[in-house]
Formats: sequence, structure tokens, C-alpha cells
Amino acid sequence: MRQGFPYARPGQVIGLFGGSFDPPHAGHVHVTREALKMFGLDRVWWLVTPGNPLKARGPAPLARRMEAARAVMRHPRVDVTDIETHLGTRATADTIAALRRLYPRVRFVWLMGADNLAQLHRWQDWRQIMETVPVGVVARPGDRISARMSPAARAYAPYRLDGEARHLLGRSQAPAWCFVNVPMVDVSSTRIRAAGGWSAAQERRDQTGAQHQ
Repeated sequence: MRQGFPYARPGQVIGLFGGSFDPPHAGHVHVTREALKMFGLDRVWWLVTPGNPLKARGPAPLARRMEAARAVMRHPRVDVTDIETHLGTRATADTIAALRRLYPRVRFVWLMGADNLAQLHRWQDWRQIMETVPVGVVARPGDRISARMSPAARAYAPYRLDGEARHLLGRSQAPAWCFVNVPMVDVSSTRIRAAGGWSAAQERRDQTGAQHQ
């Protein structure tokens, strides 16, 4: 595999967790760990995007976000990657299509928060996403009702897996999606930026680390 592309064995089930991670935080880590357990995933790849086309404000430099993501997401089954930069893709549907061409014997699952499901119908080629790979949705406080009533959830209601079958998601044929509720860490990148941004987030990480020394 070319430099900058994570390794995957044929037959593995890999969750794709995309975002700007501006900045990455404990909430991202929590969602990732829960997804690994609940959806029967072998690995998760964090796809740190060059930029989010739905956001008007540009993110922090990619190298800075990659470094911070690797600092907070320490898990033997998680890879932090800037693969979209190497692929030259921006839209999620294009990224998924490119990855399936590069890794034809790997099974991918797209991971998202319930807030993203609520606005999925605004994404470019969103139906292509739903019909190409299984989708795992992790609920956060305040997002559950709007997500379950969203255009995407209604359109693909017949293909929703029961929560008790969530571990089968990675082996399911698309379209297939599963919505799970988990206790969440009450933090967001937007709130961190509003509270002082990257420097404040780093200070809080340093304080947390010192408390555990």
C-alpha cells in the first residue's frame, strides 16, 4: 500500500469516522470506542478532512489537526489518517467510492453522530452513501428526535437494523444502518473553539494528564 494509506487485511470490517477534528476531543474518542464495540468493527480509521464543504469557516491547518488527533486517539485498533488529501476527494461519497476501489476486499462502515444523520440529506450524493456501505449512527444528547425524523432516516426506514443486531452491521449488505444510544461525553469542537479554541483545549488536556500522573 502506498505511503499515507493505512493497511487493511482482506475481510476486515473497518469503520470510517470522518470529520475536521477542529480540534479533536474526548467526545470523538468516546464515539470511536463505542463504535468498535457495538458494530463489530475490526478497526476504525479517523479521516481527518482537508476541509468541510458544509462549513463556511476553514479549519486549522491539517498538520496541526493530525498531530492533535494522534495525541488524543490512542488505541491499537484505530488509525488516524489524512487519506482524503492523498485521494484528492472532498465529498464523503467520493471518498467511500475511492476507498472501495483501493481496498476491494475490505468491508467499510460509515460512522456518524446522530446530528449528522439529521442533516445527511444535505450532503452531496447522500443516497449513494446509504446504498454503498452500512452506516452506524451513534446518538448524542439532544440529537435523537431530529435524527430519527430526518429525511434520510425516513427514506431508509425499512433498512434499519434493530439495536440488538448492531454487531451484524459490518457484515450487512447496504443499504443497512443502525442507530444506537450511548452515554455521551458532553463536549464538542464548536464549544471548545467558543471557550478559547485550541490553546484552551490543550491546557485542559495537560491538566487532565497531570491529574492522572
